[in-house]
Amino acid sequence: MKFLQALFILFAVNATAQSELGIGIATIKYTGNSVLNLYAAAYDKEPKQVIQFYQDEVTGSPDIRDIESVEKWLKPEGFFLDYDQLVFRCKSEERFWIEVIVNNETGESYWIRKTKSVDLDTWEGFLKNAFMISRNSFPQEIKAQPNDSARTIPFDGEDCFQVKSMKGDWIQIFTGSHCDDDGNPIKSGWIRWKQENEILIDYFLTS
Repeated sequence: MKFLQALFILFAVNATAQSELGIGIATIKYTGNSVLNLYAAAYDKEPKQVIQFYQDEVTGSPDIRDIESVEKWLKPEGFFLDYDQLVFRCKSEERFWIEVIVNNETGESYWIRKTKSVDLDTWEGFLKNAFMISRNSFPQEIKAQPNDSARTIPFDGEDCFQVKSMKGDWIQIFTGSHCDDDGNPIKSGWIRWKQENEILIDYFLTS
């Protein structure tokens, strides 16, 4: 089974991951001939790990070489097959380098060079660009202000929100125009998107 298909069919964040959230999200755009070198430290000459892509003639889409070896250590934030993107949490950055978490279960990280194929965004910017977000199994109410003592906004519809702004652990949400809500849209409300290193929402970049 193809590695990409096996790992991520539905692109919701893994809320059980225990690695730190870092400073944002690094998105790597790849093609069928891309090579991603990962280094143990910034400015190292030789990579510690290498991800090589190739064009699968059967599916017509890029895949990863040496799948069995790579999948032992690579458990990133996500693969987005529709957009040929590999997504990592960004732990830190320097002028020409980004430290990315390659394994969300163990917190293992490597360094990659900043190139035109790498986009770095804050968590706020990344979530604002999401097609939709929803609350995960963590029980929480929608609040009128970003604090637990604020008034609760009644809502009994299906979660289909977009992000307007972020304030610490809280995000301001609204019901997206593409969401099918039976006359009960949220125009403005607040929910927690994280608690320490635990993500309390699911996000989806595609419909």
